[in-house]
Amino acid sequence: MTAPFRLYGAELSPYSVKVRSYLRFKGLEFQWLERSNARQEEFSRYAKLPLAPILVDAEENALQDSTPMIEAVEAQYAEPAIAPEDEALAFLAALLEDYADEWLNKAMFHYRWTYPEDQQSAAKRIVEMLFEGAEAPEGIEDAVRARMVGRLHHVGSSSESAPIIEGSFTRLIGFLEELLKGRAYLFGGRPSLADFGLAAQLKQLLSDPTPGAVLRAQAPGVVAWVERMDAPTVSGPFETLEALRAPLADLLKAEVAGAYLPWMAANADAVEADAQGVSLLIGAVPFAQKPQRYAAKALAELRRKRALVESEALAALLAETGCAAFLDRGAEPDEADAEDEGGEAEGAADQD
Repeated sequence: MTAPFRLYGAELSPYSVKVRSYLRFKGLEFQWLERSNARQEEFSRYAKLPLAPILVDAEENALQDSTPMIEAVEAQYAEPAIAPEDEALAFLAALLEDYADEWLNKAMFHYRWTYPEDQQSAAKRIVEMLFEGAEAPEGIEDAVRARMVGRLHHVGSSSESAPIIEGSFTRLIGFLEELLKGRAYLFGGRPSLADFGLAAQLKQLLSDPTPGAVLRAQAPGVVAWVERMDAPTVSGPFETLEALRAPLADLLKAEVAGAYLPWMAANADAVEADAQGVSLLIGAVPFAQKPQRYAAKALAELRRKRALVESEALAALLAETGCAAFLDRGAEPDEADAEDEGGEAEGAADQD
């Protein structure tokens, strides 16, 4: 790839703002193009799936799916690097980024389309984006709202699962508040893949009335970091795994091994069995959702990456926190694409 780039995205798409933040950090020239109705034909020329973001380079090559997108650009533009030199930390960054894409996204979508004030706010902003300030047809906000509320089941959001999703969000911001004490970014003085993934989801949550109020009241350090991630810079080196171990262990045990990986593993089993649904207990509370092939592929990729890292410190941390039971399995990602779910990771919260 060569600059300049065009990034077709949406302010209400966490994956779009993740890539935008990354490109800003890399200092790459790019155009940010909102996915409005006026750009739909242009967008469709590059879209394999009707989902934002899409990154187009100077040679008209187009990429979709935010994580491979970032990995492709990183391979071409090495500095400033987002991967710690320590392979153990680099894997943990990838793990937390996937947690954000596949699990924290549930909280983002749940809050946005469950609570009336949040529904109204998001629908209004979506319509403003689509029509770029022009007068919109009467009733369009209500139509957007109804459509997106009707998609809550795609992320497993229901009255029964609300305590799981909201409790997970509250725990996460507490762990991140602790991890960010005395640090500009999660792993030290520069952002990693984990920062881009987590901050993008939390930026959306911060923009919505209900979770935004929770963040401002309970996690001011997280709020400041999310705002800093809009245009991150290098202020120092990555820290060592030893220095980060204690706060990371708490996060990994309670959230990664306590909620996200059990769901990912149950989902992968359901996909393999061609089951109609995923059902498991998370913290003794039932959680159910339609199987997601994209998430199953993501877990296989994480397991592949884990198998490449030979680190006693990483092995000990993953075993201690309960993550090893889900990750230390031989698995190769299949060739299935994300088109049927729109990639839960890329789709459910976007405005298609």
